[in-house]
Amino acid sequence: MPICVQCGREFARQSRGRAPRYCSRSCQARAYRARQAARAEPETEPVPPRTGGGLTVDAIVRAAVRIADAEGLDALSMRRVAEACGVGAMALYHHVDGKDTLIELMVEAVYAASGTPERRPGDWRAELERVARAEWALYTRHPWALQVLASVQPPLVPSVLAGVERAMAALDGHGLDPLTVHWIAQSVLGQVQGLGLLRVSEIESARGEGPTLAHWRASVAPAALRPQDGRRFPRLAALEQIPDDAADLDRLFEFALQRLLDGIAPLLTP
Repeated sequence: MPICVQCGREFARQSRGRAPRYCSRSCQARAYRARQAARAEPETEPVPPRTGGGLTVDAIVRAAVRIADAEGLDALSMRRVAEACGVGAMALYHHVDGKDTLIELMVEAVYAASGTPERRPGDWRAELERVARAEWALYTRHPWALQVLASVQPPLVPSVLAGVERAMAALDGHGLDPLTVHWIAQSVLGQVQGLGLLRVSEIESARGEGPTLAHWRASVAPAALRPQDGRRFPRLAALEQIPDDAADLDRLFEFALQRLLDGIAPLLTP
């Protein structure tokens, strides 16, 4: 049976006429739009064809994740990924519909590989700690993922849904209604995302995008705390004596997580 060059599915061939390349009109339309988008991208020098093994969805996703990890999501384009894979831009569209689909595949891949420890039912607090720490580690390794996930309409790929489901499952058996369970899980994950913005900013500063974090801590922040018009910020100024502790995001994350869980504890039955 022939295979659709757009979606990769097998389909029944008609008994007469020219051999079809697409399984449906929708796949044919998507392929046409992909060709138009590729033609609209800036011209670059031809890239030598990739050798050995052929192009696969996994190879495309791995290349895209490497680019986003190193340079951020704004640096990601289908043409850039094609160059990293050693193929022309059009070759990617035989495997991936477009950039939006590619980003969803990237999110699925990094979440599926996030390495959350095996679930241990019975200890709600330890389980929520594991979920939160796995999410924190993921944003540290793949800071671009926060830009995609911190949204009211995140990509609902299986690994993301599984993470939320796991956070909610930690609260089984404690007499909570579904809405309260949802709110608790979203509170924990939302706090990770909120502090994750600081982590991502720290990572981008280390890449050299704008003033370095060390310069900001050593010069900008102390200058803002100096007396102005006879006034001072004594509580903030006290942090000048412990700048490294005050800027330790991992310790801040752990402190905030424990205080949030302390607040959740009274809602749960023994």
